[in-house]
Parts: sequence; structure tokens; C-alpha cells
Amino acid sequence: MERLRSLTPLLFLALLQMAPWPALSAPSAPKIVAVFEGIKREIAVDEGRLVGRFASYYRCVFERVDGDFQFVEMPLAQMLYQLKKGGIAAGLPLVQTSDRDEYADFGGLLFQTEYVYLLLKDLPPLGSTEGLTYAFVRRFVGDQLLQGQNPRVIHVSHWGQAVEMLKLGRADVVVLPWVLVDKYMDGYQGDYFERTAAWVNLSLYVSHAHGDSQLTASLRRAIRTCRYRNDLD
Repeated sequence: MERLRSLTPLLFLALLQMAPWPALSAPSAPKIVAVFEGIKREIAVDEGRLVGRFASYYRCVFERVDGDFQFVEMPLAQMLYQLKKGGIAAGLPLVQTSDRDEYADFGGLLFQTEYVYLLLKDLPPLGSTEGLTYAFVRRFVGDQLLQGQNPRVIHVSHWGQAVEMLKLGRADVVVLPWVLVDKYMDGYQGDYFERTAAWVNLSLYVSHAHGDSQLTASLRRAIRTCRYRNDLD
């Protein structure tokens, strides 16, 4: 009897080791949201917070979605690559295109902006002009806005490079958001011309490969709530 009592603590410890214990839940990693780099006046990341003229729309959205989000600035081409591979959860600000729809979900209209053709010469209608050279940021939707016969394209990394190509005479037309024109033409001494290329719906894309099946639905609900809100600041 004494021997049995002496084994009981050992048996108890063995049973403790064999018994299933609930795993300690590690804090989930934040979801990475990429922000289009190089348009700081419109939207950027400052100490982890969205800032700029577009920021209030997106802050309205993410404040209504559960989860921990980390915002990082990223060139457009890299953002789209990471969306495709699942390296980021979402990217913004973006417009909808058929090729992006293959690997990510568009959030739906959040607000609208104008894309324009920027020229230094008052050319005839672009659709009737042959051989124009267009410049715009790589992976931008400018390819869908080409006009005229046999257009040529110069892809650049930043909007400032595209406008510099125009000023140097290496491009005839730059396609860019209208809100950037005054920034890059500030101080320019000559004439320049703007023509509407398109009005586009701006929103965000959510990666198919990221793995959160609920994120798209949550963001879309928030976008519907925040669309055209009058109290955004």
C-alpha cells in the first residue's frame, strides 16, 4: 500500500503530460496593406497612419473592419506582384482592371478621380494622331487609355520621371491622375494642356492568395458605408 501511494505522484505527472492542453494562442500577425508609393500629398504612411488628401476615405474603411492592419508604402508594380502572390492582404488606391480581377477582389467604388492627358503642345485630337509617345508609371492603367495609331509607350517608376520625359521632349503625352498635375508642373514656365482621359472609381484590392476568406466581405461592407460620406475630414 505504501508503494502504491509513492507511485501516485509520478503517475499523476505522467497523466498531466499525456492530457491534451489547449494551445496558447499566439497573437496573429498584422495584415499588410500596401499604399501606392510616390503620391504623398494624396496618400502616404506616416508613423503607421494613413495621411494625405485621400486618407480619410481609407481610414473610414479600416476603422470599421476588425483586425490589425499595418500600412506600408510600395511601388505600384511591386504592390500588384505582392497582391498576386499573397505577400500583402490588400493594396490601395487602385482602379479595377480585368487582369487584376484574376488574382484579387476589387472593393467597389469608394470615391472617384479624374485621369488626364498632359501635353506641352495643343495637339489635334489624340485619336486622330499617329505615332504619339506616351509616358506613365509601370503597371498603371495608361495602357488602356492610349489613343491614335501606332502609339509608343515609355514606362517609368515614378510620376515625376514621366513628366520629366515630357519636358525633355522624349514623350508627347503623360497619362496621370489630375490631382498630380499641379505638383509636377509647379514652376514650369511654358504652356501646358490637360485633357480628360477618364473618370475612374478608386478603391482597393484584396488578395485571393492571402488566405483570409472574410476580409473581402468585411472591407466591401465598410466601403459601402464610407462611400461619399460628407463628414470625412
